[in-house]
Amino acid sequence: MSVDKNKKKLDKILELTQDRAAEEVGALMGATMSMTDFSTQLISKEDFFDEPSGKLVFAEMQLTGELEGDGCILVSVRDAVRLGGTLIMLPDSELEESVSSEDYSEETEDAYGEVANIVAGAYTSTFEEMYPKSFRFVRKNLEIITPIKVDVESEKPIPNQNYYQVSSVMTLNGVEMGKLIVLIPAEPLGLDVQIQDNNEQKVDTESTGQIETSDKEADETQTETEPAGVPSSDAVEEAQSFDVKKHKKRVDACLKVSYSRLGGELEAMLGVEVKLSEHSTKLVSKEDFFFDEASGKQVLAHMDVTGKSEGKSYLFISLKDAILIGGTLIMLPEGELEKKIVAEDFNEDIEDAYGEIANIISGVYTKVFEEQYSDKIRFIKTGLEHVVPMKVDAESDEPMPDGSYYMATSLINIGGKTLGSIQFLTPVSVFQLETLGQEQTADNAPAPDAEKTRGTNNVATSGGMEHDKVALKEAGEDTQNPEFIIVSNDSEICSTITGALSANGIVSKVLDYKESVSDYLPGTVKAIFLVMATVEEQGLGVAIKISAASSLPLIAVGAEWTRMKVIKAVKYGVNDILLTPASEDEIMEKIRPGLVDKAA
Repeated sequence: MSVDKNKKKLDKILELTQDRAAEEVGALMGATMSMTDFSTQLISKEDFFDEPSGKLVFAEMQLTGELEGDGCILVSVRDAVRLGGTLIMLPDSELEESVSSEDYSEETEDAYGEVANIVAGAYTSTFEEMYPKSFRFVRKNLEIITPIKVDVESEKPIPNQNYYQVSSVMTLNGVEMGKLIVLIPAEPLGLDVQIQDNNEQKVDTESTGQIETSDKEADETQTETEPAGVPSSDAVEEAQSFDVKKHKKRVDACLKVSYSRLGGELEAMLGVEVKLSEHSTKLVSKEDFFFDEASGKQVLAHMDVTGKSEGKSYLFISLKDAILIGGTLIMLPEGELEKKIVAEDFNEDIEDAYGEIANIISGVYTKVFEEQYSDKIRFIKTGLEHVVPMKVDAESDEPMPDGSYYMATSLINIGGKTLGSIQFLTPVSVFQLETLGQEQTADNAPAPDAEKTRGTNNVATSGGMEHDKVALKEAGEDTQNPEFIIVSNDSEICSTITGALSANGIVSKVLDYKESVSDYLPGTVKAIFLVMATVEEQGLGVAIKISAASSLPLIAVGAEWTRMKVIKAVKYGVNDILLTPASEDEIMEKIRPGLVDKAA
């Protein structure tokens, strides 16, 4: 029998199994149980555990008889609590509280184990009746697993092989739940096929600005605080093998789980129904957020991020919504609360109350990211402030630095009343999503080929820093047809580079951080220098914009490089690094391939 015909036959059996399992689980509980949205797919262990999801209750399920193998039954912890709690007949209020807090007690675990037994029994019965080979599905141990922490290469919790994934959405007594997922080993069912490993995609390194390495930088004893001249081979390999799209899924999963838990936490604290819906994530710049995303006066909760990644996050909510939430917490009479909302009276008592809510929110993020993120990080609320978006200077560091942020948004509904959005912004560097903007730009408008950008078109001469213009004029430099662009916020280092280039008869053009290199491409440009007074997020953030606009070699210039900064720079699109202070010979050595091209 062909794989396709075998799959169709199995799907019919599995769909009947789904209905049978729902009927038998419902009968066990004395409840109404249904399973809908039946679907199947072939999937590898790596791809399954890489999909966004929170903590799961894993029930090992062995195939024994004529077919043998290891599979499993998976549901979210909350769904396991609801199923187990319903079986032991918890009162409705206690059941909802247990589900919200994910209270997976020993008693609940035992009860859910019985539910998993019923599911395995339904699979056994249906396959015994309809499948040509005789085998059984035997439920074994139970445990809670965190998908992001699963070692794909290990045999735990299931072997590293291909599986046939069977999914159904559960509804119990009218409450829609998540999916019940069954993974059956594909090989015994005759469905084992080659699944393309997306991680084998190689990074194209065919450019004229390859990163150099040395024995010293490759030394494994180098610490994160030691200066580095150029990236080590380990750093380059780590950066190039990093799959930002897969990592984005992990970040999104944690953010989604955070918002899911947040509703329950706020509901318990406020004593009214709280729902967060229409969750979404996106990349935004500071300017985009304050002038396109934020609406009306805002209350900003500052949060420090500590742990493996460090930085600051920013939680925004409209002023009126903050007053409603804070006033609800201190139980203001409805009439008085409405007056304060209309008057935008965010007084000290309400501010303190909302501050407690912000503490709860930061605690939820911390718990989820400690449990489920690849690197443990914590979010600590440090203070509140009022912000009027239209008054914010996008280029200042207030109320947060200019840069690229990953924003998570959800709509809030409290006590049946729909409010505005709660918006959580975190620098892309904290979530290791620095290159995400480059990929999105590439999807919409592919960067030009490096060779094609070496045309003969003339470029404009406008722009550049005034003090650097003076230095360039003194050097007798003509910027009509530059061979190198220098993007800089440090006039001293910039002058050293322009002087070295000018002395060798090479034309360059100086731009400041605010100007776009796109205005000077295509043209005769061979490479771009990014000069940083201090190697920090703002400067490296400029690298993202440069890399998105051009595939030309990018040379980052600065002092006091560390291993972590090198790795970040590579992820941002940097091809080579020049450690300052630098001599004329060192500067010219970095562009030697370009000079060879010129001579040819």
